[in-house]
Amino acid sequence: MPKGKELFCREDALWERGGLRLNPRMASTWRERILATAFPELAGHVWLASSGTGGSIKIIALSKSALEASAAAVNGHLEATAEDVWLNPLPLFHVGGLGIVVRAAVVGARWEAQSFWDAAEFVRLVTNHKATLTSLVPTQVHDLVRGSFLAPPSLRAVVVGGGALEKSLQAQAAKLGWPLLPSYGLTEAASQVATARINGDTSPWLPLLPHIEVRLDAAKIMSLRGPSLLTGWMLFEGEDAVRWENPKVDGWLQTQDRCELQGGMLRMMGRTDDLVKVRGELVDVGALERALQAQVPTGLVRVDVKCDARNGATLHVVAEHLEALHEAQEAFSVFPPYARPTSFRRGRIPLNSLGKKIRFTG
Repeated sequence: MPKGKELFCREDALWERGGLRLNPRMASTWRERILATAFPELAGHVWLASSGTGGSIKIIALSKSALEASAAAVNGHLEATAEDVWLNPLPLFHVGGLGIVVRAAVVGARWEAQSFWDAAEFVRLVTNHKATLTSLVPTQVHDLVRGSFLAPPSLRAVVVGGGALEKSLQAQAAKLGWPLLPSYGLTEAASQVATARINGDTSPWLPLLPHIEVRLDAAKIMSLRGPSLLTGWMLFEGEDAVRWENPKVDGWLQTQDRCELQGGMLRMMGRTDDLVKVRGELVDVGALERALQAQVPTGLVRVDVKCDARNGATLHVVAEHLEALHEAQEAFSVFPPYARPTSFRRGRIPLNSLGKKIRFTG
C-alpha cells in the first residue's frame, strides 16, 4: 500500500484494488500517525481499522481472495443470486459494509447505499429499491422497533451483526415482520463466521459457515482457520510503538471470544475482556449489560467498570434517558448480589460508527 494512501470512493470495484479505509471521524492524532507510517507492500489488500483495548488500534490487512471467500460463503448461506438487491446502510470502512459490496460483486447483484442512518429513510430506500437483502447492527434494529416500522415485503433476510441481538428485541422486530438473522463475525475473518438460517428458529445456536473451521481451548476461547482470515495487521500501541504481525499460528487465529461448539453449531458466550472479578467472583459484564438492556426498552444503557482496591472492580450503570434510568433502577435484580451496581446515573452513551456502545473501564 503506498504510504499515506486513503481510498474513500464508493465504486463497486474498489475492494479489488485495495487501499486503506479509515473512519473520517477518527481522531486526527491517530489519523496522522497512521498515514505517516510505512505499511508493508501487499498488493490488492484492503486495510481496515479495528479498535483494540488500552489505547491500541489494529489496521487489518484483508486480501482480495479472503474477501471473496467470505462473500461466497455468505452468498451460499443466504442463497443470494444476481437477482437480489442489497441495501447497504453500513460504512465501507467497516467490514460489514464492505462485505455487502463484495457479495454483490461476486454474483453480479445490484447494491444501493444509504449515506446516513435514519430508520425512516432506511425503510423508504428498501421500499423504493425493492431491496431483498441487507445488514444491520442491533442499535439500528432498536431504532426500527422503537419507531414501529413495518418491514417492507421485498426483504427476505436481514443479517444482524456487530454485537449480540437481544431475544426480546428480536421478538419485537419479528412482530413487525423483520426477517432478522443474528450472526457472529469479525474483521479478521472478513465478515461472518456463523449466521442463522433463513426461516430458521430463534435458537442462540448459529450454524457455522462452511469456509471456516473452529476449535476451542480449555477455557472455551475460540480459534478460527479458513481462507477468509486476515493476512496480518499493523498494531499501533502507546505513543511510538508500531509493528507488523501475522497473528495466525499454523493457520489458526485465536480470538477473544468464548463460545460453545456442538455439531457445527456455535453459541456465543461473550468476550474474554468482558470478564472481571468482583469480590472474588467472576462476572461477565457484557452478559449483564445485555440482560439489563432487555429490561430497558425506552433507551440505551451501559455498564461501566471501575477498578476498586477492596472489591477488585465495581459496576456503574449509565442510561441515556430519564425513563431508561428509572427502568434500569427497577431492574436491579438482573445483577447478582455480589455484583450489584454501585451507582446509576443519566448520561450520554457514545457509539462507534457501527452503533456499538463504547464501555468505559478504569
